[in-house]
Amino acid sequence: MMWILRFSFRGNTSNASVLMSKLYLNTRDEMTCVETDMISLVKADGNYSNIYYINGREIRVTFAISKMEEILRSQNDGRNRFVRFGRSFILNHYYIFKISPLKQTLILSDGGTNNMKVTLPKKLLKAYKDAILLRMERQNDNKI
Repeated sequence: MMWILRFSFRGNTSNASVLMSKLYLNTRDEMTCVETDMISLVKADGNYSNIYYINGREIRVTFAISKMEEILRSQNDGRNRFVRFGRSFILNHYYIFKISPLKQTLILSDGGTNNMKVTLPKKLLKAYKDAILLRMERQNDNKI
């Protein structure tokens, strides 16, 4: 039996309100707590998924990537931050820093010292870059 519990914590720091979401993924053998705001990417590994935090921490869970995609979409709080890239990756687009289709790389960053380089097919990166540009153009057209 699998249970998925989601908790949100709202707290105040010096000048900012903080909302943290946690998923508790429960299987027959173990329970894993995942801080969704820290997820930079999820990578498929057969019937398992490897979750990578932006700080480099890795968590292996016993869910296929399609199930992880379903779980992340179901708890997004109206924020569509997770994007599926092909058959093997789900990326948190809040951490996307640089898209380079020619080099087939995508750089994820928290704006500080934590960076991750992901190699993806040129076609996927170009399509994502074009989608972002199209969205930006539509937003600019609505402002005029």
